[in-house]
Amino acid sequence: MTQRSARATEEAPGFAARVLDQVVTAAVGLLPHGPGANELKAALLAVRGARVGRRAKLWSGVWMDRFDRLWIGDDVTVGKDAILVCGGGVQIGHRAMVGHGSKLISAGHRIPEGRAPMRFAGLVYGKVTIGDDSWVAAQAVVLPGVTVGEGAIVAAGAVVTRDVPPFAVVAGVPARVVRIRS
Repeated sequence: MTQRSARATEEAPGFAARVLDQVVTAAVGLLPHGPGANELKAALLAVRGARVGRRAKLWSGVWMDRFDRLWIGDDVTVGKDAILVCGGGVQIGHRAMVGHGSKLISAGHRIPEGRAPMRFAGLVYGKVTIGDDSWVAAQAVVLPGVTVGEGAIVAAGAVVTRDVPPFAVVAGVPARVVRIRS
């Protein structure tokens, strides 16, 4: 699991870029799920720097940031009200499914040494990678620096803190391998 630390102000986009990102986020979240709307969502994301593959389906209510660090493969589905925190990078492989209400979180708050205040401790980044043909079920959470292997399944409500092997099925909090798909 690779992670990098940075202060909250480092690598932050400028004011105009943040406003544009908020407009795109709102549009992507409000547009309905459907053929014409999905192409429009992909085009809006691409204008802000995201790479979105063919036939990507983004349900309404999806929230994301840092589009320049977002990569979505072909034939991906991102469910209703999913959250993609892309500061550390989010890559979703071809034909992967991200369930309703799931969270892919590639950035979080750094825990300072001793009793130093949390507020200005900075951020920790770690790319989240979802492998080809995998499924992150409803309400699952994938934390910074985690790779979900090809063909893996993350059960509904699981919290993934470690890499998931290819074709594994993981469940629980924290997620543990419950079986390997044969």
